[in-house]
Amino acid sequence: MAKLVAKYLINGVAWGSLWLVVICVIFDFAYADGLWEIFENFTTHALGSVIIGIGNATTPIVYEIDRLRRWQQILIHASVGLGTFFVVAFSLGWLPMASPMALAFSLASSVIIFFAIWLGFYLYNKYEVKKLNERISAQNSKE
Repeated sequence: MAKLVAKYLINGVAWGSLWLVVICVIFDFAYADGLWEIFENFTTHALGSVIIGIGNATTPIVYEIDRLRRWQQILIHASVGLGTFFVVAFSLGWLPMASPMALAFSLASSVIIFFAIWLGFYLYNKYEVKKLNERISAQNSKE
């Protein structure tokens, strides 16, 4: 179990770092001066990104707990993942607070992005399981 937790933790750091780089590149292309605040406080923003990565990439360990129903696993994963994101994003000023409409749009976008990423991983893993099962069936039919 310790190896599994370490694997999820390392994946979290990697995903958080990757997303920070992707977002910085997007902002660099879209806004010439948009990154100065991030660069001035780069360590803080980098740590925030890593914390979000850990919060989102370690919580899938709940899918290893068989006594929980699938909807409970998804609810725990989404609550911890989105909760971690919102706490960090609000404290670092990543979400616009200028108007209630801008904030609502940011919150809704964050939830949609979370579930789109979740769905992508779900479909990928489902596909991988299908391939493994086909290999096992083919191997068993040869015997």
